[in-house]
Amino acid sequence: MKHKILIVDDEVEIVNLLRKFFIKKGFEVVTALGGDEAIGIFGSGNKIDLVILDFKMPGMKGIDILKEMSGLGIKTPVIFLTGSIGLTKYLKDLRSVGFDRRDLLTKPIDLDVLLEKVKGKLSQKPE
Repeated sequence: MKHKILIVDDEVEIVNLLRKFFIKKGFEVVTALGGDEAIGIFGSGNKIDLVILDFKMPGMKGIDILKEMSGLGIKTPVIFLTGSIGLTKYLKDLRSVGFDRRDLLTKPIDLDVLLEKVKGKLSQKPE
């Protein structure tokens, strides 16, 4: 059975790049161009195995989506992507919802590193 990944980013180019990459690697991929769309995907009953989530987006930021997921009891593993380096002010909030800083990757993205991180997170996830 293929693992299903949700990619959430406000940049269409990044969403398309990651979607094509992970499909080519044998994953099923669902995409969202923002937080409301992402939460809607969870609300629709989609079984998502892992979320790749942009940290800084207009409207709902990645941290807001993570908090919303936590509030809904969604324990899907998350890997954050960011182009920002000033994230220290968010670390306390991230830790409060169980996020590990090691699951934060910076843009530009090394796709091989991201793939290894995804495989690692999925191997830890109970089926």
